[in-house]
Amino acid sequence: MNDIGKSCHRVAAGHELQLLTDSAVVPKRLKGSVMLLGNFDGFHCGHQALLAAARAEASACGAPLGVMSVEPHPKQLFAPHSEPFRLSSPTTKRETFSRLGLDFLYSPRFNRAFAGQEPEQFIDDILVGGLAVSRIVVGRGFRFGKQRRGDVDLLCRFGEQSGFAVTAVDELGQDGAKYSSTLVRNHLAAGEIDAANALLGGPWSVELGALPGSLRLPGEGSVSWPVSVLKPACGEYRVMARQAETEMSSLGTLAISPTTTSLTLQSSGNLASAPLIVDFLGRA
Repeated sequence: MNDIGKSCHRVAAGHELQLLTDSAVVPKRLKGSVMLLGNFDGFHCGHQALLAAARAEASACGAPLGVMSVEPHPKQLFAPHSEPFRLSSPTTKRETFSRLGLDFLYSPRFNRAFAGQEPEQFIDDILVGGLAVSRIVVGRGFRFGKQRRGDVDLLCRFGEQSGFAVTAVDELGQDGAKYSSTLVRNHLAAGEIDAANALLGGPWSVELGALPGSLRLPGEGSVSWPVSVLKPACGEYRVMARQAETEMSSLGTLAISPTTTSLTLQSSGNLASAPLIVDFLGRA
């Protein structure tokens, strides 16, 4: 494994993650949190540097650890006819945050009204009035609010007035390229699974639908690809297929063509009763 893979990793154990969609309804035990802000489509090593900083702060003061990540992705609102580009579905995003040990995910609906908030209103109404955060952790280039007018300096000024701290983390990278979801997408589009997984610190995961009656183990069956998620280059990939709600899993091969996606699994049983999480392990 290269240096990127060595520098970041995922927590193996599961963790009970609470999903919040309304900042006006926040359990008392989750107030005063240390919170990460960002899109977090594909939680790559740059994002994990933010998490490391936030986890250290939360541990030091005994605060809950949260993350804000809106749904749908802002690009789906502003460019609804764009090609599929997402790295994470809501399900795989929640699973990642749970595995990483966060206490809660604040995932408000991203619509025109939410996007049109003045940054000062977002800070007052949501960060302070609703979530009552104790510290915000962001990348140094983070922008938010109407016309992306909000930035780290604005957060710091309001934090001094409202009683929350701000940690801004410098962008990280390797070999002159910063860690980014765009870089992960480029690797996947080229079929470079190992390179994408190195940036993610573990296997890229996609939630696939098992078409009714199509998948019996062992054997091959067609699966449906989520419409908003980027499909990697055509070819065959080694995968681990599993059910999110159970411990059932099987190694297999996923074959992607321009028109179909087929999954061949090795072990016996039937995983067709629920959507499947498929972890991409490498090229077949």
